[in-house]
Amino acid sequence: MDTAHSSHPQEHKYYPLVKEALEGQFKIHGYCVDFEVTGWPPRRNIPERFLQKNKILERYIRALPTPDVMGLVWQGNQNKKLVVVEFKVTPGFRSLFQAKGYDELFNSDYTFLVSTEPLSERSKSTVAFIRNNTELLETKRGLAKIYVCILHRTPEGAITLAQVASEIDLPCISEDL
Repeated sequence: MDTAHSSHPQEHKYYPLVKEALEGQFKIHGYCVDFEVTGWPPRRNIPERFLQKNKILERYIRALPTPDVMGLVWQGNQNKKLVVVEFKVTPGFRSLFQAKGYDELFNSDYTFLVSTEPLSERSKSTVAFIRNNTELLETKRGLAKIYVCILHRTPEGAITLAQVASEIDLPCISEDL
């Protein structure tokens, strides 16, 4: 899960765009946001504010794998919710399990697998497997989900998260906010 060994050497250049897209996604639903690129530079410690849900992780901060982007979102006086993001230029089966691993380790409220191309473009066999095992997109015994999105630039130039038509019934963050 170490982002220092990325499968795509220029992957980190997308992290600020992912951060921008996530900020926009939550802000349009009335959330306050605090996001940070955490996966670059390599071997970077996770800021402690992102470890509040699982304080025991603070003791192991130097050993923790680092998601690419992490954030906190909240509305009014509500508790802050943790957002964890894994980015892959071309996602595959392992990418999904990397996102699930981060979800479980950090006990995140929202977990995203973001890419520049749809999962279905990368691997037809992965899509077929997930279609027949949709619980793979669930975490915490079905109480949470992995949101699979692509980076999208609108005609106006804004960076957003999008879902493309897919043969998999993907969870939609807009419906859950």
